[in-house]
Amino acid sequence: MRRILMLTMAATLLMPVMAQGQARKPPPKPARPAAIVQKVIPPKAVYWLSAQTMTGFGMGGNMPSPGDMMRMAMSGQQPGAMAKSLSLDLGGKLLVATPPPLARHLIPAGMNMGDLLFLKSPQRAAATPSEPEDYEPPKGRVLLFWGCGETARPGQPVVIDFARMAAGQVPPGLFAGERVRIARPPSYAGWPNHGHWPNDDRASRQGVPATASLIGDHAVRGNYIPEIDFSLSKDFMAALNLDQKKAPSGAIAMSWNQLPEATGHFASFMGGEGDDPAKGATLVFWSSSESQAFISALGDYIAPAEAARLVGTKQLMPPTQTNCAIPKEVMAAAPNGLVSLVAHGPEENFLFPPRPADPKIAWDQQYAVKARFVARAGGPAGMNMAEMMGGDDEDRPRRSNRRGAKPKCSDRPSAGDALGGVMGGLLGGRRKKAEDCDPS
Repeated sequence: MRRILMLTMAATLLMPVMAQGQARKPPPKPARPAAIVQKVIPPKAVYWLSAQTMTGFGMGGNMPSPGDMMRMAMSGQQPGAMAKSLSLDLGGKLLVATPPPLARHLIPAGMNMGDLLFLKSPQRAAATPSEPEDYEPPKGRVLLFWGCGETARPGQPVVIDFARMAAGQVPPGLFAGERVRIARPPSYAGWPNHGHWPNDDRASRQGVPATASLIGDHAVRGNYIPEIDFSLSKDFMAALNLDQKKAPSGAIAMSWNQLPEATGHFASFMGGEGDDPAKGATLVFWSSSESQAFISALGDYIAPAEAARLVGTKQLMPPTQTNCAIPKEVMAAAPNGLVSLVAHGPEENFLFPPRPADPKIAWDQQYAVKARFVARAGGPAGMNMAEMMGGDDEDRPRRSNRRGAKPKCSDRPSAGDALGGVMGGLLGGRRKKAEDCDPS
């Protein structure tokens, strides 16, 4: 009995202790230290090289200007033959201790353009109020077609009336099918100091030789940028050769060579006819996109990742595709016009210095460099390179040696004449009268 009483008393004494142990919570875990966010300081200079290889009138679908023609001739290139062009844009944030801002690009010997190119800065002019001008609303309409094939898709064309657009009546979904992410190079408007080439120097007037190569070491020096050094392993793209054949239906069958460095293709046509002073002109626009596009950014420089996305949405043709047809309805609506074909190419990007591995060290970027590449081809619809570069004497426009003499009249308008007249009509302009040429 005594033993039972002793055990009972012991259990009574231990119960508070056991209850206290059961009620006690485990100690809290130590808090994790907050993740360190590395400070990133944007670059003090950004430099872009935009390199084009052009065949025919491949300058963005436009006829070459007299300046373009002169640069081609001085660099040993013939109109219609393969040509190269280069655009350099530099933006810098450093304070210019001794004005004016100056910069130069030291180029590799393989460019065959001397030792350096001067990046000239435009002078910032003070804004002056402009006098109000009489404005005549644009007249005419645009017919929109899209998609490869001999026959236009159902529901085409979409008709856009410029007079209605000027009044604010924009057709629904005009740009709905196009979402293109385009990066822009440094510009005069976005940087305290901006340098550009080509400009008015001798190298700009001579142009880029057909033999020029960008591969090798480059350096950029100036009084508003840190020292920039980089080495390019990519070069101008190869020539894009466009072949056109008119099908019995009236469609234009296009084919071209496959470039190994291409990331996607885009083709477009622009033409028109008519210049009625009352109704205006009719502009016809077609693109190879599978969705509706109008005066598209798909022909601009497009980064490889964005090109891959646009190939997936069928806004760009894949890099392996080498043919496409302009529908017969397009050519029936605009017998005269210009065709443009673009092969988007690779990029090289440099960022200095490299990102520090330690996130506690700020990443103070000094400069960023982008080199981007594209190949273009184009010309009058239905006309091949041999026809543009050659032809009989009767087919060539006759010129007079007498200064101030009127050009000889031609019964057949060129694609440039037709398109120029259409654009003038849309903007309220007028085409030259027949008396402005010499019929003799």
